[in-house]
Amino acid sequence: MPFSNKGYDPETIAYLVQCLDVAMETACRVTGSPPSDDLRKRLALALMEGADTDLGNQDDLIDFALRSLPELRSRLAN
Repeated sequence: MPFSNKGYDPETIAYLVQCLDVAMETACRVTGSPPSDDLRKRLALALMEGADTDLGNQDDLIDFALRSLPELRSRLAN
């Protein structure tokens, strides 16, 4: 689990994992590519960064993570 070593409480970990699952599904759907460990790690890092900057709303947090991926920025802007 990508968030367990960061020092988050169990509720926050569950919340971030839920966000990660949605972000992964969306990223794969938008790009047409299969899930990968690299994509999961990149999204997890972005979610942690967003959570650390107080992006608490799930939609905003997921959007932040997706926009951190260069391959999705232009597709999501349209």
